[in-house]
Amino acid sequence: MYKHKVTAVLVSVLLTLSGCATLDQAGCLNADWRTLGFEDGLKGRNESHIRHYRQDCAKHGVTPDLDSYRAGHYEGSVQFCTAKNGFLQGMENLTYQNSCPAEFTDAFMLGYRDGQSVYQARSTLDNARVELRQLTSDITDLEKQISALNEKLVADGLSREQRVSIRDELAKSNEALGKAKLTRDELTAAIIVFQRELDRLNAYAPRY
Repeated sequence: MYKHKVTAVLVSVLLTLSGCATLDQAGCLNADWRTLGFEDGLKGRNESHIRHYRQDCAKHGVTPDLDSYRAGHYEGSVQFCTAKNGFLQGMENLTYQNSCPAEFTDAFMLGYRDGQSVYQARSTLDNARVELRQLTSDITDLEKQISALNEKLVADGLSREQRVSIRDELAKSNEALGKAKLTRDELTAAIIVFQRELDRLNAYAPRY
């Protein structure tokens, strides 16, 4: 639905696939700290992520080059911390790790909040549709139950007590059916409103 630059898509994939990276002895000894910082910045990791490398490398007597890491992290963050990518991250409900430098935070968060609004509106609509499908199924079951009770009520050989019991069950089922249909109608109307809200939010998406 949305058009994003290759960088935005790459950022999303990297962020999704990335776990807590670890370094072995060879990795620590041969680490390009600027590149590691760049990759972490591009993945939306906070600069404090370097502490994981520090822990990994301490046992091998290696100390990360903080200045190089920070320089690389800044370069990666320049690509990650855009309004466009913020919108993408928010729309997918990805967690923001407060990784953006101060000068990029406002732009990123503007997009992120708009993306979150789309995500929330979409989730609300999807949940309402799921609820409506379940409610429709419940109504069908109630209608079948009422039909079966009506057939049972006119059967021969029933005692007075049995007929009273069936009538009581019918009354409860009909009441439940009435409430379910009312809820269905209200939910159907709500879904129209939810869809309009999502359409309204989607109309602003091209600016990203």
